[in-house]
Amino acid sequence: MLNVSRQILISAPRDSVQEYLRDLSQIADYEEKVDVVDLQSRDNGGVVDARGRFLGLPWKGTFDVEYTRDGGYRGVMVSGPLKRMECRMTLRPVTGGTMLEHGEEYELPLYLRPLSSFVRRWLDTTLETELGFIKEGAEALNRRIQLRKLEP
Repeated sequence: MLNVSRQILISAPRDSVQEYLRDLSQIADYEEKVDVVDLQSRDNGGVVDARGRFLGLPWKGTFDVEYTRDGGYRGVMVSGPLKRMECRMTLRPVTGGTMLEHGEEYELPLYLRPLSSFVRRWLDTTLETELGFIKEGAEALNRRIQLRKLEP
């Protein structure tokens, strides 16, 4: 099992970050490995059909996404090219904003296991990029919320 995890401090309250993350239609905006998402929403999450590129190779899969109590979500691949793939977004309020931890777990096929150190470095880079986009998006959403509160 290949595990990668990164965290970032977002200068916005947990509620704003939660609101940003729970719009699952935005996954393609911040998830570097996803180009297109089709979403079937439900109260506690949704089913996300995703297409994109992994290490430059086209892929498509379906994820069952459940919202978590902390304001994030957990997505598990229910069909796709891998036996197992899971992603997690975990939120924790801290002084100055919200700490977001993003983790991904992959069960790589046999032919990719010899390349696992290369795949890990590539995934580390994609997680850093994704967290940057989420930070920017959640902080922008929080600014819009604050401006709406100021308007008469």
